[in-house]
Amino acid sequence: MAGLLDGRIVLVTGSAAGIGRAIAERAGREGARLVLGDIAEDGAEVAAKLSKGGVKAAFLKTDVRRAEDIAALVAAAKKDYGAVPDCVFANAGIEGRPAPAWEVSEAEFTRVIDVNLIGVWRTMAAVLPAMVAAKRGSIVATSSVAGIVGAGGLGAYVASKHAVAGLVKSTAIDVARLGIRVNAICPGMVATAMVDRLAEQVAGFEDALLAMKPMARLGTPDEIANAAVWLASDQASFITGHTMVIDGGYAAQ
Repeated sequence: MAGLLDGRIVLVTGSAAGIGRAIAERAGREGARLVLGDIAEDGAEVAAKLSKGGVKAAFLKTDVRRAEDIAALVAAAKKDYGAVPDCVFANAGIEGRPAPAWEVSEAEFTRVIDVNLIGVWRTMAAVLPAMVAAKRGSIVATSSVAGIVGAGGLGAYVASKHAVAGLVKSTAIDVARLGIRVNAICPGMVATAMVDRLAEQVAGFEDALLAMKPMARLGTPDEIANAAVWLASDQASFITGHTMVIDGGYAAQ
């Protein structure tokens, strides 16, 4: 039985760990040929492990703040697989330092925006011309439940993730008649290194978080990846401009 992404050339940014790694692993199990990018060299280990398991996977160190890095990632897909990616997960992101917005420096604030928002835009800009020419493609950007509701002490992160949701909706309208779908996933708090870092910096963070969650637990990267890969696949062929909340019921309150 064919996988959800069988034969697709799939690009994943932020693929070295957490949700990005889980997406890469799930996409590989669904028959994708992968080109993985991350600023962390650990991404090479992810690609090697996947390749050892029979998945076609290549890695290129990629900083989404650099358009030339993303262009190189797209070129690597064409070199390795003969075509540019037709399925893209624009996932790379950072949380920034927890603090009231007025206590964050301009450099800190703009770094979060540059990675989380402009990095998604750069990724879209790198792949959409070929998708438009081919009249097919699917993009899934990683927003957050913090792109739906607010979160104190994370002003830059919340602003960036709200903006990703808006960018997705606008871009989806632009390409809807061209055979291309653009959607976003909005994960709640997930058991990743990002949450671990926040828990180390903010006393009582995890306990307070769990108390607010109807399911009273964190999500797993695999749970997010399952939804993301489905949303990218042809099974979601009539869904575009959507922000899919995957948060254990948090935003429903």
